[in-house]
Amino acid sequence: MPEPARLTELAERLARPAAVGAVLRRLPLPCLQAAEALVALGGPAPRSELARLLDAREGERAAGLDTALLALSGQALVWPDAHDRLACVPALRQVWPDALGLEPPVTELLAEATGDELRSILALLRLRVPATKQQRLTLLAERFAEPGWLTAVLAGAPPGVGELLAQGARSGVVRQALVGAASGEAGRAARWARERGLLVRSHHGYGSARMPAEVTLALRGPGWHAPFDPAPPEPDLVRVGPPEVEREAVAAATTFASQAASVLAECVARPPALLKSGGVGPRELGRLGRQTQCPEPVVRLVLESAAAAGLLTGAADPGPSRASRPNGRGGPRRTVAPSKHPATDPESGGGQLLVTAAYDTWVRRDPARQLVELALAWWTLPFTPTAAQDREGKAWPALISRPPSQSCRHARRGVLTAAARLPAGRGAARASGLGRLAAWHRPLADQLPQDGTPFATVIRETELLGLVARGTLSPLGAALAEQCAERPTALLDCAARLLPAATGRALLGTDLTAVVTGPPTGPLAALLDAAADREAHGTASIWRFSPASVRRALDAGRGPQELTAELAAISTAAGAEGRLPQPLSYLITDTARRHGRIKVTAPGCVLHGPDPGLLAELAAHRRLAALRLRLLAPTVLLSAAEPEATLTALRAEGYAPIEEAVDGTVRVERVGAERAPLVPAQRPAPRPGRTPASPAELRSLASRLLTAAVAEPWQPAVDRRTEEALADRARQLTPSAIRRLAGALEADHAITITYLTPDGERTVHTLSGLEFDPPFLYARDGREEFALARIQDVQPA
Repeated sequence: MPEPARLTELAERLARPAAVGAVLRRLPLPCLQAAEALVALGGPAPRSELARLLDAREGERAAGLDTALLALSGQALVWPDAHDRLACVPALRQVWPDALGLEPPVTELLAEATGDELRSILALLRLRVPATKQQRLTLLAERFAEPGWLTAVLAGAPPGVGELLAQGARSGVVRQALVGAASGEAGRAARWARERGLLVRSHHGYGSARMPAEVTLALRGPGWHAPFDPAPPEPDLVRVGPPEVEREAVAAATTFASQAASVLAECVARPPALLKSGGVGPRELGRLGRQTQCPEPVVRLVLESAAAAGLLTGAADPGPSRASRPNGRGGPRRTVAPSKHPATDPESGGGQLLVTAAYDTWVRRDPARQLVELALAWWTLPFTPTAAQDREGKAWPALISRPPSQSCRHARRGVLTAAARLPAGRGAARASGLGRLAAWHRPLADQLPQDGTPFATVIRETELLGLVARGTLSPLGAALAEQCAERPTALLDCAARLLPAATGRALLGTDLTAVVTGPPTGPLAALLDAAADREAHGTASIWRFSPASVRRALDAGRGPQELTAELAAISTAAGAEGRLPQPLSYLITDTARRHGRIKVTAPGCVLHGPDPGLLAELAAHRRLAALRLRLLAPTVLLSAAEPEATLTALRAEGYAPIEEAVDGTVRVERVGAERAPLVPAQRPAPRPGRTPASPAELRSLASRLLTAAVAEPWQPAVDRRTEEALADRARQLTPSAIRRLAGALEADHAITITYLTPDGERTVHTLSGLEFDPPFLYARDGREEFALARIQDVQPA
């Protein structure tokens, strides 16, 4: 959200609970605790009273409170008023409606009470009764603010009252004090407390009784204080040096860049099948992991980051196709067919995951730039890419559409902030300690159901990308956290300085391995992936040649001489460029000798007979050239046409062939007798009294329909900027739905929306009094709030 340009815009945002909540998500735990305590105190309160409630009157706790209040005032959430009391924005009361488990003060709970009811309460409390209602409320507020007086009142309470009020002291609400629902001792205790204002029921006489905040605080006692943690938790630390952190971060970043290149190359060779419901299913994820030797979290992270960077996109299944190309060396033409692999998921059928044209540019770049593109895409993702389970524990496909959550970005920022705040030369011994520290810095950030400790999944992602190493912030992580409009290339500069340059050479060993020290270039990785099987990623990548891998390269169209020349060009074996190790040369020669000795073709049909001369005549027949007959043996012909077309062509030239089944039996052709189709039942005659409309009436009706379609009152001309802002934040809506919503905002018309709740349930709402404050839509003058990303459809009311 851009910064407000004017004070009026700032004031409007501070009045929105959603805008205030977005600010609170960026604040650490002490700021939230101080703000909640200030809300619990009711109206503007002196700082001394807030410090007493938080037990922060001296020492480090007092300094922590000053820091928290300074941060809150910097966000315009808290400020001192003219009487030097601390005031807060009203929207904070909607964020914490029951701050610290406290209900509103007695003056607010009894605001709807009549003068006679207040007179009765004062009389039972043995207090004087002022003349006006406002004076009576003021007197009650003054006496309830005295803990000693309330303690004396409770000391004279009958049996059962103390236990009943102790329940309310924990939650602020007494469930047993329902009107007419409690009986016996509990009922007598509830009535005694209600008659004296210690419990207040709804003015309408139903629901649970509520306990004034003053009574709750008095019952909790003078020694009770609101939680306040000004100092962050201290995780177990280990000594780590900067060279050690940098070395591990470079190794992790290099490994991830290599793994990303391998996963995307596999998507090029065998595009993953998409589920009908969208996304890449668990079986396809497992296949990608097995083919690239990458664990599933890495595959998920690569796919989500690459899709966000524009390197991957979903497409409908184009179906089988063939293309022919010459081999470019004067040899026979080879037919290049797409890989035929079965759908790996029972629900597949939603098309394929294909690379885009941007991938061709990405794969030619050096590893540092490749890593930076994926890391920046991960940094802005509105969800956690390696989240493998939903809240119900079900497997979550990758690349599935899910509602965005800004808390995920705050969680990443919190992890990097926590790692940066550790003492110099120290790192967290365990990820759980770093997670607790991140939770202190970003307490409102969402945590995943699959995490056993706070932010375990996010921490693992930062380690995979090399942003956190040995429990502390790496130079790459520091550069990413510092990247801003003033330093747009901070991460790229750091990655280019730390990561090794790509190499186009490989050490081919006599043990049939190829070792690449450092990240390989795109062409080198493509060549070795085609002719060998990758065994390891990282600062050194290892491939192993085998008869199956060499055969795979020959199947892809490479000849043995071509493969040998390409491998010799990248070889550094024995310091003799141009020669391959003898075992590898023998492997290629032996595999090429056996390659193609058995040929498999897809014929239209096969012709055979006992007369070789007749079959030779058919093969040389000019009028049968369309069948493309090929003599395989003296008595066997191969036809490119289907059996029916072949039989028709032969009979047209005067031959008398017969058709055989697969088992060799003669197939008899019988002509079925033609039968006339059933005559449909006669349509009933029109009922008397109904005359068809005349042409003039039809033209009049059409004119009225066209006029009504042009002049729709609920869809007027709208500001183009409103449509663009809505389309940017509600990308799931169709253009027509965007126009309807923008028109309703401009003309203040009611609309009906289909809304997806956080639990996945679709609900329908009819809204009026609309206001647009990205990323939320407010209705009924701000009393209802809807996230634009969850609106599924918009229709006229």
